[in-house]
Amino acid sequence: MLDLVPIVALLSTFGAAGVILVFLIVYNYRKRQLQGQEILAAIEKGIDIPFPPPKKRNYLNLGLVWTFVGVAFTLALWFSARIMEAAAWGFLPIALGLAFLLIALIEGKKKANEGEEA
Repeated sequence: MLDLVPIVALLSTFGAAGVILVFLIVYNYRKRQLQGQEILAAIEKGIDIPFPPPKKRNYLNLGLVWTFVGVAFTLALWFSARIMEAAAWGFLPIALGLAFLLIALIEGKKKANEGEEA
């Protein structure tokens, strides 16, 4: 009986994650399907459809969040395990955060150059 406890725990954890993932996929599919039907109905009636502008990502916020998550993760692993090999896993989110910060810097320079040319 005790041998089944870890197996049931793993299956329920991954099963719950799988159910949530399937729910999100189906929900997004139905949402897009309904939006498509609304657009087709509006086109048939001859109504102009104002499309919203695409959402822009805020790479500065993403970069700061991922960098600090990585620092916190590295410090937590270092202080709990005292093994630098374990703490090195925190460098992955730090690198991701620095990449987002680099993108924000490049986009900021592009916007500044476009503003000067106009």
